[in-house]
Amino acid sequence: MSKGRKVERKIEIDASPDVVWKALTDAEELKRWFPLDARVRPGEGGSLWLSWGEGSEWETPIEIWQPPRHLRTVDTTPGKEGAGPLRVAVDYLIEAGEGTTTVRIVHSGFADDAWDDEIDSIDSGWAAFLAGMKHYLERHGGQQRRLVSFRHPPVALPRPEVFGRTMAALGLDPASLRPGSRYETTTRGGDRFEGVTALLAPPINFTATVENWNDGFLMVEIEPGRGRCRPAVWLSLYGEARGSGDAVEERLRTLLRAEFAGNSAPEG
Repeated sequence: MSKGRKVERKIEIDASPDVVWKALTDAEELKRWFPLDARVRPGEGGSLWLSWGEGSEWETPIEIWQPPRHLRTVDTTPGKEGAGPLRVAVDYLIEAGEGTTTVRIVHSGFADDAWDDEIDSIDSGWAAFLAGMKHYLERHGGQQRRLVSFRHPPVALPRPEVFGRTMAALGLDPASLRPGSRYETTTRGGDRFEGVTALLAPPINFTATVENWNDGFLMVEIEPGRGRCRPAVWLSLYGEARGSGDAVEERLRTLLRAEFAGNSAPEG
């Protein structure tokens, strides 16, 4: 495989390898825990297309398809002048245990001089997404999801400041949060969230269960950029809570727009 830097994450899930494989390779299942939209052309030589909206979408060729053990997708991009192509791969490795399944993600092939902030974001992002998959499979398997989301336009502020202000708008104090501990908050928009913190990685992301919204799943993410960053909130709702999706999405949109009014980064 490609040389260079890599990210590795793993998680244990109370589900069979076949169920986990389907969650990773079936378009309808992917939409229940991962992107806004997905399309899959199965098999080696096929592809995986994922979309988070607003132009954030891509299609990646499938290089390895070995159900229910190993999926590999590979993006190939031109290297720097005089260098060969850069192959960035994602390996999804599935291993059966005693009643559980371990999923290991290896995201490899990054250039040795890859931007550290981006690598850190990918690392924390995979931790958050794996936690979301575990939450879906163990608590909402087979259920449709309403993904409430708002990605604010880029702002010209330091990422730590944007993380702190986004969390404050949601009524959350990072200093009081710990993975595995309970939290309770009321946002400035009036929505109440309570549950258990799954991941806290300032200034990149925060994820937690939302028990009072039919055991939903919340992710706060500050997307990186050079001289700018982009605050975003993602809330997975299942069951009867899906009916509240439009209203809570509008309140979160209003909340973040008010918080960062006047801080938009110049285009380009």
